[in-house]
Amino acid sequence: MHEAGTDDASDRSETAGTTVCPLCAVGCHLTPADGAGAGGRARGAAGPANPNGRLCAKGVNAFESVDDPDRLTRPLVREDGALVPTDWTTALDRAADGLAAVADARDPDALAFFGAPHCSNEENYLLQKLARTVGSNTVDNRARLCHDNAAEALADRFGYPASTFGMDELVDSDLVLVVGANPAVQQPVAFNAFVRGGDADVVHVDPRANETTRAADVHLAPRPGTDALFFHAVAAELIEHDAVDASFVAERTTGFDGYRESLSDVDAVRAAAATDVLAGDVRDLSERIAAADGVAVIAGTGVEADGGATARALCDLLCLTGDVGRTGAGFALFRGLNNEQGATDVGCRPDELPGHADLTDPAARERVADVWGADVPETPGLNEKEALAAFGESIHGALVVGENPAISKRDADWTAARLDALDTLVVVDVYETETTAHADVVLPAAVGVEKTGTVTNLDRRVQALAAVADPPGDARPDFETLCALGRRLVGDGFEYDGPREAFAELRAVSPIHADVTVGERWGDDYRERFATPDGRAAFAPVETDVEVDADGLALVVGSRAGGFGAADATADELLHLNPADADALGLADGDAVVVRGDGASVETVLTVEDGVRRGVAYLHADVADPLVRAGTASVEVAPTSA
Repeated sequence: MHEAGTDDASDRSETAGTTVCPLCAVGCHLTPADGAGAGGRARGAAGPANPNGRLCAKGVNAFESVDDPDRLTRPLVREDGALVPTDWTTALDRAADGLAAVADARDPDALAFFGAPHCSNEENYLLQKLARTVGSNTVDNRARLCHDNAAEALADRFGYPASTFGMDELVDSDLVLVVGANPAVQQPVAFNAFVRGGDADVVHVDPRANETTRAADVHLAPRPGTDALFFHAVAAELIEHDAVDASFVAERTTGFDGYRESLSDVDAVRAAAATDVLAGDVRDLSERIAAADGVAVIAGTGVEADGGATARALCDLLCLTGDVGRTGAGFALFRGLNNEQGATDVGCRPDELPGHADLTDPAARERVADVWGADVPETPGLNEKEALAAFGESIHGALVVGENPAISKRDADWTAARLDALDTLVVVDVYETETTAHADVVLPAAVGVEKTGTVTNLDRRVQALAAVADPPGDARPDFETLCALGRRLVGDGFEYDGPREAFAELRAVSPIHADVTVGERWGDDYRERFATPDGRAAFAPVETDVEVDADGLALVVGSRAGGFGAADATADELLHLNPADADALGLADGDAVVVRGDGASVETVLTVEDGVRRGVAYLHADVADPLVRAGTASVEVAPTSA
């Protein structure tokens, strides 16, 4: 145990000269192979996420952005309609004056603050502190919304919106159930070390056969929209055959009787008719789960499409068999971006304070206010999607750190109009982007390998960053920029010696960080109780009537994983269709196509493959963003000339 305020998890790495890869959420350790600042290839260093010191192809190139000639190297301010270089003092004064003018003329909650997983824990913590001490709870990070439904299911069932166990425990699993994810490509180091490196059977549930399928013992492809029903049917089989951990259910859960009753009319045969998964396959999976001594779920963005029903069904399965809170068992949310978990943990969201404390809880606000010496506004703010829609209406100024809302999905002209409607837009970024084109002030940022501080990987492990390269020109870490803006906008409370001091303050306001040390995972392992109010996981009756949209093709979105410099020639920018669907549409492999749905569209190129089940249109998350943000579930595909 460590007292709040100590600096064990501050800005030093476990091994001198190593840092954490900034390109995905696994958290591999690496070091420059050709000397710090050279912008050369990275060399792996053994760490919790990559115990053999290996890196994936992206990780090897983690330093490419260091010497990228396209990087921003000087502050910019808008003069006579054009962005021109200036010095830091002038740029910071202009930024602070613009944001302050909005707060003074209108109200502090007319300001929005957008963070990003590319920022460290300390940087995201400072951003949300700045927002709240100015007087606005409209603070968010976009990546949070990519896994919002699964995270909410985990929080409701077990207490926190995070993985329930460590990646290294996968080697002790008997059965790994991979659902709506392709970790063999998106998180290859973790998958190879802890899944392929273990003895578990692997069952892959996904509408598209992919690289993970090749490593699996079984591949199941339920009809899109029926995944939750499929897992309900598996649960019903477990209950019918008394393959339930009765003591766990009695001692660690509530609501089981109502849940069991809601499954009373579900069986493998009925589920097969709706899901297109054979009744024998439903029974086989239930038997595998019943026989396994340790079932682990790995879930990606593929469980997001039904409002969280699939994620909740998976939580129910784990509770039925007592596969939570013991080694090799639980629910792992395989997030994509490097500090996606940490950005949310430190309160960079509109409805929670650091440590996932409810913003509307007076005791939580008082705890934070006592440390900050400033009141915390009590009304939740807007999330990023809502805030963008309110630009020029209720939101008139924005500070954007490491985010690019100009490609926030929606029509490009609509988004540009929203950005131009702001009185003040300040952007902190590494490169010129579609958003900096609308900014009044642009401040050049450092990348992850040029920073100190901490990040939190996909299994809640807090890891230290080390600055193993220098930012180019006048670029600075976001931490320094936010401190400077905080001093101008708020005054007291933004004088820090460095990230170590900010992390110490975080530990004082966030219960989940109070005792964490560098290299450790925050939070409990759920062996004795869950982090829910009563310490139990709550079953709830489920909906088993499923209506599948018969119009169009079901949109299936692949997981995102990457960061600065991660987009490379291996990125999947294609639309994937089953041959039968392509034939029905009169399309052929290599055709240029437009994919439309709910007022959004993307143009891409078609690839035809047997591994995609009929009725599915598969796109990678980076390509599908406009459709995802529009809430699209089914799409139409046509030649670009149509």
